[in-house]
Amino acid sequence: MFRIFLVIVVIAASAALWVLHGAAKIGVGYSAKQLCSGVFVSHLPTEFVLEKDIIPRLKTVAGMNRFAKAKVSDTSATVSILTATATASYRHRYGCTLHAEETAIPEVLEQERVDRGAAIDTVQSNNPIVESAIDTLFEELPGGGRNTLAVLVMQGGEIVSERYAAPIGPRTRLQGWSMNKSLMASLVGIQVERGAIDLSMPVKEQLLAMGTPASDVSNLDGALTLEHLITMASGLDFDERYLPGDDVTEMLYGGVPMWQVPLAQGHRVAPGQEFVYSSGDTNVVSYLWQASLEGEPYADWIDREVNQRLGLDNPLLEPDISGVQVGSSFAYLTARDWAKYGQWWLDAWHGRDAVLSSDWQRLAAAPSATADFYGLSFWLNTHLRDYPGLPENTFHAGGNSGQFVIVAPDAEIVIVRLGLTLDESAVALAEPLAEADADHDEHKQGEGPGRRDREHGCTRGSQTHRMNAPRAKPPDYGDETECGHERNRVVHGAQLLGG
Repeated sequence: MFRIFLVIVVIAASAALWVLHGAAKIGVGYSAKQLCSGVFVSHLPTEFVLEKDIIPRLKTVAGMNRFAKAKVSDTSATVSILTATATASYRHRYGCTLHAEETAIPEVLEQERVDRGAAIDTVQSNNPIVESAIDTLFEELPGGGRNTLAVLVMQGGEIVSERYAAPIGPRTRLQGWSMNKSLMASLVGIQVERGAIDLSMPVKEQLLAMGTPASDVSNLDGALTLEHLITMASGLDFDERYLPGDDVTEMLYGGVPMWQVPLAQGHRVAPGQEFVYSSGDTNVVSYLWQASLEGEPYADWIDREVNQRLGLDNPLLEPDISGVQVGSSFAYLTARDWAKYGQWWLDAWHGRDAVLSSDWQRLAAAPSATADFYGLSFWLNTHLRDYPGLPENTFHAGGNSGQFVIVAPDAEIVIVRLGLTLDESAVALAEPLAEADADHDEHKQGEGPGRRDREHGCTRGSQTHRMNAPRAKPPDYGDETECGHERNRVVHGAQLLGG
């Protein structure tokens, strides 16, 4: 009997150790990547990234914060938990990548075009209703954890109001998580309209033509198309629960070419049968899109085709170890630049953009064959499910930790919210803000729709900017310039380390 008991104890202990090791592997991958990007891409103090992002996340994963050790060097961040260690390394223009000692990411010698620490005035509305709604977004919950970092409201191409939580500012690049999926759909749209790729593209056939070994795509259904992937209807047996051993955690934090992970899983159902949210689908899309650039570095292509046209403040989209942009997750932009992307989508909807057509954007914001609430990587307001007080044609990009860019074409409104929120139900406050702004006639006057000045971006030279009065004294993390460097949408519960 004692031997049986001993065997049970050993088995239970082994299982517990296995779970702890799996959790530690996820924890160090997430932590090293977030710390590296927070310091070198966002230029945030190490203490801020640890206290607001990493430690709260690790607490939810078997209390891993108690065992974590972090180190930031000149160009990398390393985190250790128990027996697991991960390092993320920074490269200029390409940001941070896990386990990037040997990588296809090019070395870039030139310096950034802007001073990330330069002071810049913010815009504050004279509409008390708008400001009150923003106040609510920044109000902390009794137990904490809302952690709103930035809110920006734009109407008619102009910033109506913006606010930031210290040490965040207008030039702080912040992670959009799965909002990058919507951005990737737009980049795909440019190439589709140029004839470089096709939504009906047979994925297996295309991968074989690109030199992918037949053994790597043997599990793929020949009927799988690019459209299936971009609408989350691939049928691939890809697990996105963000638990130890899940496909998505291995993809994001395992230091592997991310686009390969979903391809290896085979199909759970035939393509086009049902909607299943999958970051893996988007990373295959990203790989196929990048191949359509014919060898041009993706950072150069995006900079020329989009960023310079829109006047963006040096956004940064990070790659995996194979040099492929992580289309599902790792895009860092300022709140103003996220708003400019929202305005881009709004302009395209109305047929006012020279690169992205109205036909494409309206297709992207139309229900797909398998989900009336999801288009080509955009979340829809079909049947007023998300925003009952806003028009049904409202759509948005959404990401982990409460990120969103809401676009209301009829009202000419774009709303951006960025944060580090564990409970995303705490940020479902955008509708009152949008309604407040839409009802405020003062901001509907003037030059009319499409008045954005492309040269000056969101902040036209004639506009008066004022610093917002702080609502509460923030923690003192020091001067953000001292560092000298730089979700998945919740579908079923909080996803703790999501993309």
